[in-house]
Amino acid sequence: MNVLNKLWHSKLLVKLMAAVLLTLPRFAMSEATIKMIHSDKVAHSEFAKQVGINQSTLLWPLTRCPKLDSAATKAILRTNIELVIICNALKKAGFQGDIEIIPAGNSQRQKIELAKGHADLIGHSLFGESLTSTTSPASSHFLQTQAVIQQGQFNVGIFTSPNQLVKVAKALRDNQLDTLTATTVSAWQLDVKTLQSLGLKSLHLLPHYQLLSANLARKRANFTLLSLGSSTGNKGLLQRVDGFKVSLNDERVFVVNKSRPDIYTALQNYIIYLRAQDDALTQAYRHAGFISDEYQQWKQIN
Repeated sequence: MNVLNKLWHSKLLVKLMAAVLLTLPRFAMSEATIKMIHSDKVAHSEFAKQVGINQSTLLWPLTRCPKLDSAATKAILRTNIELVIICNALKKAGFQGDIEIIPAGNSQRQKIELAKGHADLIGHSLFGESLTSTTSPASSHFLQTQAVIQQGQFNVGIFTSPNQLVKVAKALRDNQLDTLTATTVSAWQLDVKTLQSLGLKSLHLLPHYQLLSANLARKRANFTLLSLGSSTGNKGLLQRVDGFKVSLNDERVFVVNKSRPDIYTALQNYIIYLRAQDDALTQAYRHAGFISDEYQQWKQIN
C-alpha cells in the first residue's frame, strides 16, 4: 500500500510540475510590454485610435490586432499596415499583453534610440541600405528580418508645387530631366542616391521633411519624391505629377534590438509563413493600397 501511495504521489507531483512549467512562459509573456519606437504622428493618428492604441498611455493590447485583410486595413497605406503586420506576428508567436509606442523623431533618431536599448524594435520597415557596418548606428546593433517589401516593389511619385505642375509635367514628357532641380531630405539616403542617378540639373538637400513644400513653392527646386498612394503630399500642399514614377531599388526590412532575438524570431517566422500562403504579405500591402496595379502603366523614369 505504501508503494502505491508513493507512486500516486509521484505521479501527482509530475502533473503539478508540468502544469507549473506550462504556466510560467505564458505568465512571463503576459506581463511583458513590448516597446516599439514610432513617430508621434502615427501614435496619435486616427488609425491608432481605431485599432485601440490608448492615447494617454500609448499601450496597444495585442488582442486588438485587426486581421491583415480586414475592413479596418483597407487602403491604410504602408506605415499602418506594417503596424498591423508586427502586431499579428507577435500575437501568432504567443506573445501576450501590450505593445507600448515610444515616440522618437525621424528614422535616424529611431535607430539611435533602438541601438541605445530604449526600445525592442522599430514599428515600420527600413531600407536595407540604411543599415550597414559603416553607418551610424552600425548594423551590428540590430537584428534584421527578411525583406517585407522586396526590391522593385517600392515605387514613389513625383510631386511639385501647384505653381510648377505644368512645367515639371512637360519636362518629364519631353525627357528633359537635365533642366530640373530636385529636393529631398538629407537623411533619406536612398532617395538621395536615386535622384543623383537621374542626370538632373541639381539637387537641394534639406534637413527636415516639413521644409519641402516651402522650398518648392518658392521655386528653389522643381520636384521631390513622395509616396504614390496620394495625389497630394506634404499636408496637401504639393501635387503629384500623374503618369510618372520612380523605383527605389532596395528592399525593406524590420529592425529589432539585438537583445530581443525572441521578437526577431516571431517576425521572421511570420514573414516566412505569409510568403508560403500565396504571398499573403504582398497581398496585405496591396489590400492597404501601398502596392497597386493603378500605377503599372505609368512611365518609370529611372
